[in-house]
Amino acid sequence: MMNELFDAKESLPSQTREESLFQRLPTLIENAKANSEHYAAHFAELESALANNREGLAQFPITRKFNVPSQQQLNPPFGGLNSVAIGQMARVFQSPGPLYEAQTDEADFWRMGRAFHAAGFCEGDLVHNTLSYHFSPGGFIMDGGARACGCAVFPAGVGNTEAQIEAIKQLQPTGYTGTPSYLLTLLQKYQEQYGESPSFTKALVSGEAVTADMQQAFADKRIAVSQAYASAELGLIAYQVSGEQGLVIAEDIIVEIVDPDGTPVQPGEVGEVVVTSLDEKFPLIRYATGDLSAYLETVSDSPRTNARIKGWMGRADSAVKVKGLFVYPHQIQEVCRRHDIKGSLKIERDGFNDTITFCCHDAHVSAEDIQATLQSVTKLKGNVQFVPNQAEQPLINDLRS
Repeated sequence: MMNELFDAKESLPSQTREESLFQRLPTLIENAKANSEHYAAHFAELESALANNREGLAQFPITRKFNVPSQQQLNPPFGGLNSVAIGQMARVFQSPGPLYEAQTDEADFWRMGRAFHAAGFCEGDLVHNTLSYHFSPGGFIMDGGARACGCAVFPAGVGNTEAQIEAIKQLQPTGYTGTPSYLLTLLQKYQEQYGESPSFTKALVSGEAVTADMQQAFADKRIAVSQAYASAELGLIAYQVSGEQGLVIAEDIIVEIVDPDGTPVQPGEVGEVVVTSLDEKFPLIRYATGDLSAYLETVSDSPRTNARIKGWMGRADSAVKVKGLFVYPHQIQEVCRRHDIKGSLKIERDGFNDTITFCCHDAHVSAEDIQATLQSVTKLKGNVQFVPNQAEQPLINDLRS
C-alpha cells in the first residue's frame, strides 16, 4: 500500500501551514524590492513586514498576467520581474502571449510531484508525457513531477501520433500525462490499430477541463484520471484527490480569490485566482492568473488539510483557453496586422476536441498564409474561412457550450 500523502506538508494544521508561508513572505518581498525592478517600483510605498498575514498581503498591489507580455516587450527579457540575471536560471521558456518565464532550479521546480502522487503514480510506473518540451515548459513541468514520484518518463511531446501509438505498444506505459482530449485521441487510434485498449491505468491531465462525457469515456477504459490546475509561470496551483470534491490548493504557495479590485472575496463567492509563489529568483507576488474559481468547504475526514477550490470556472480577462493554451485578442489583432486583413477567431467543439477557425473578411491573402501566421502566433493549428464582413464580431468568438 503506497503512502497516502506525498509529504508532511499535506497534513499540517491549517494555522501551522499559514504561519510557515507567511513567515517567509516578508523576507521574500524585501529581497524582491532590492533586486527586481518591477517589485521595487510596484511595492515602493509598502513595508515588507506588512505581508506577514493574509490581511496585510491583501494591501499589496496585484501583478496581472494579462499585462506581463507587453511589460516584457518594453523591458526585456522578463519585464523586471526577475531577481537574478537570465544566465542564473536553469531554463528559460516562451509561452504563447508571448510570455517568458524561468525555471530557476532542477528538482521538481513546479512542485508537481504531489499532484502525481495524489493521482496514484509511484515508483515503477512509466509515464507517457505528451506535453511539449519545446518553447513552453509543459513537458518539463510534468516530467519533474513524475520523476519526483520515482517514475520513469517517456518524453513523447506533441503530435506524431502514429509514432506515439507504436511507442505505447512497445513500452507498455502504465501512466499518461497531457491534455485529456489527446488522451482520447490516443485511446481511439490505439483501438483502431491494435483492436484493444493501451496499457494506461492512470492519468494526470491538465490544460483543459474534463467534461462529463470525457470522464465516462475514461471510466469505460478503466483509466483513473485526475486533474491538475497549473500554469507555466506558477507550476502547480491545485490538484485533484480521488473521491473528493474540488481541488486541493498546492501546499507550497499562497492562493487568494479576489474581486476585480484585488480584495479577497467571501468563502464560496466566485473571484479571480491570485497566487504568490515563494521563489526568490523569479518571485510572483499577488500574481493574478485571469482564472475564476471559488473556495469549497474543506473535507473534514481527508488527511489533506489545505483549502479546496472548485477548479477552473472561466476567465476573468478576455483570454480564452483552447487545447491547453491561452489565446489572447491581441494575438488575433497581430494576425490581422501582418496580412492587412480584418477577421475574428471562432472556437467550437467537435466531439471532445476544440477547433479554431479564423474568419477572414478579406480575400486578398491565401488561406495557407493566414493558417501559417495563426499557428506561428498562437501555437495552434486552425482553419481559415472567408466570410462577408457582417455585424461586428468579437475578436475571439467562443461558441463552445
